[in-house]
Amino acid sequence: MITLTDQSKIIIFCPPNSVTGGPEALHQLADKLYQLQVKNVFMHYIPKRKNAKPSNYSIYQTTEIEQIEDHPENILIVPESMTFLIKEYPLSQKIIWWLSVDFYKILMDYRIRKQSIFTRLFYRQADKEYHFEKLPNVFQWAQSYRSSVYIKEHGIPDNEIDFVCDYINPSFLKNKKPIIKDLNNKKILYNPRKGKKEIAQLIKSSPDLSWVPVQNMNASQIKDLMEKFLLYVDFGENPGRDKMLRESVSQDCCIISGKNGSSAYYEDLMIPDEYKFTFNENKIPDIIAKIKDVLENYPKHIPHFESYKKMVLNEEISFEEKLKEIFTK
Repeated sequence: MITLTDQSKIIIFCPPNSVTGGPEALHQLADKLYQLQVKNVFMHYIPKRKNAKPSNYSIYQTTEIEQIEDHPENILIVPESMTFLIKEYPLSQKIIWWLSVDFYKILMDYRIRKQSIFTRLFYRQADKEYHFEKLPNVFQWAQSYRSSVYIKEHGIPDNEIDFVCDYINPSFLKNKKPIIKDLNNKKILYNPRKGKKEIAQLIKSSPDLSWVPVQNMNASQIKDLMEKFLLYVDFGENPGRDKMLRESVSQDCCIISGKNGSSAYYEDLMIPDEYKFTFNENKIPDIIAKIKDVLENYPKHIPHFESYKKMVLNEEISFEEKLKEIFTK
């Protein structure tokens, strides 16, 4: 259990100028702690950049800090992409927030590879990188059920893991009125940055269908787009609870997904298994048939997504309650 005192500083590490699910979660964390009147909460961007906070996140209240003191009363919140920080601050309390388990190994290996030939001779990985060692002042947060499975597989006991999940952008929560769909809109939404190979094969195999990418939009624009569509398709890797999946269901989109990453777990993507597919070429006709069925019979399918939507709409409340449990006396 972390120890929070009046002298503690809570420092949240974050990559600069990045508009993706992980950085937004980190800004949400700072904002919620401010709302809960937790003192001395700061963002620290690595690497250092001017105007490091994206304008998209201006809705979240944050304060930046440049110098970090390694002190036992301080609490450092570190995304899994920056676990090299764990051993840089041996005295401080550290919380690893597993927002995307895939990036832990990918970026750790990258940091090792980028060493010059000379420095690599003296680079002691065990001294620099975190390998799930039993350290007395390191704590674990799982953003998804899949994250909890991953860190338990690496020796972290269940009673040492807190489940701390972020929430969708507030733009998606403003409209409390029922969403009225145009059932004649048979176009399909997808994220062009995810599952590129799979989506390309689906598009090629369905010339009679119209596919619309979600790109170059802010949260409010994505919300306005999603409320007009009946279906969102996702075959991405989904290393954590994916934001766009949650955003789409909040706007009453049906979902067809792969079974990669967190999508494989009902706890993370709470939709019936009939809407999830293990992707291969032989499955393409079945996936396209399901897409067409959903588009033609949307009123029959959308009730199957009510449980997932309810969970998503309650995530901000759950996030706040968990932070109260951890940080308020």
